[in-house]
Amino acid sequence: MKKVKRVVMALVIGAVLSAGTTGTLAQKGSNNNRPPKEPEKVKEPNKPPPNNSNSKNSNRNGHD
Repeated sequence: MKKVKRVVMALVIGAVLSAGTTGTLAQKGSNNNRPPKEPEKVKEPNKPPPNNSNSKNSNRNGHD
């Protein structure tokens, strides 16, 4: 009885594994019904902030 039980369990495990393998292989060839992706928009790089030096308008520079 134990030997019959082992054979039956081996057959069941083999059937489950083979069904799982064929299921995943069948999905690879399935029709893809998703809508196409829109092309990515090219983002322009951010402009650097303006220079914040006050040396141009300063009257303090150059005085002794």
